[in-house]
Amino acid sequence: MFLWGSASHLWMQGVDLPPQTTSNFAAGAEIYVPETMQLTSFQQSLALTYEDVGISLYSTHALLINLDTGEILFDHRGSERAYPASVTKIMTVLVGLEHARSDELVVYADFDALFQANSTMAGFVYGETRTLSEVLYASMLSSGADATTTLAYHVADSYQGFVDLMNETAERLGMYNTHFTNASGLHDDNQYTTAYDIALLLDYALTHTHFREIFTTPTYPFINSEGNEQMMESTMFRSMPTTVLAGGEILGGKTGYTTPAGLCLASIATDGTNEFVLITFGATPTGLIPPEHVRDAFAIYEYFFGLENTIEE
Repeated sequence: MFLWGSASHLWMQGVDLPPQTTSNFAAGAEIYVPETMQLTSFQQSLALTYEDVGISLYSTHALLINLDTGEILFDHRGSERAYPASVTKIMTVLVGLEHARSDELVVYADFDALFQANSTMAGFVYGETRTLSEVLYASMLSSGADATTTLAYHVADSYQGFVDLMNETAERLGMYNTHFTNASGLHDDNQYTTAYDIALLLDYALTHTHFREIFTTPTYPFINSEGNEQMMESTMFRSMPTTVLAGGEILGGKTGYTTPAGLCLASIATDGTNEFVLITFGATPTGLIPPEHVRDAFAIYEYFFGLENTIEE
């Protein structure tokens, strides 16, 4: 089993954490979005519950799915509503990829309001021009609300128009227990989802080559407004001392945190044969390093990877 040992760095992500405060792709015309599609549904027959396994979790909701077989392996309140926090940005980036109109975006956001809301920021400057790649990576890796707001106005000309696209996409994917009111994940009682719905979202989004590239990238370099190279760093990878599991590896993910939502994590991992998605919500932060949602991810993945190996043997 994985031993945590000591961690030498503090994890700080703004809204993605409690307040304790390289490759590129070409962007061009709007990506084709099918009017009709085969909706994904996952098989429940093999699912184990919290009572079935000897795992002690910090998270209040957890769902593990084998994406290659479509089987739900572990379901702990996976269909009950929860607040998504910055896991929201998975949808934000997907909508940005599917509807972006050009490769140059002018940074636009109400920075005063974002700072007052304690939003995570990517470090962009109002009025500067950024590439679509930079804004997408800043939304996912840095979890910057300045990036998501810029993306929203670029795609839809209005913030509400972008949120409408998010909800339309959710409906198209069969995310019937999800509703968005903003693109950043800042808390709103009317912004909610389920672990099952986020799994549906990820299952679809990962079929986009560019989305998968962003979702699995640990760091992304860019030139800041002062002309110096700066590194965007994935909020998930930064909170993990290693991505190596007993029996596999974590490939990518998106964290989230607000006080009502708790610590949240949507991640994908592999056991060398199949790919798995794990969604967790609701872990209460206590200052542990690595944090509670990361510990839950390792505990669940390693339990089921070990179980799979035992079954195969």
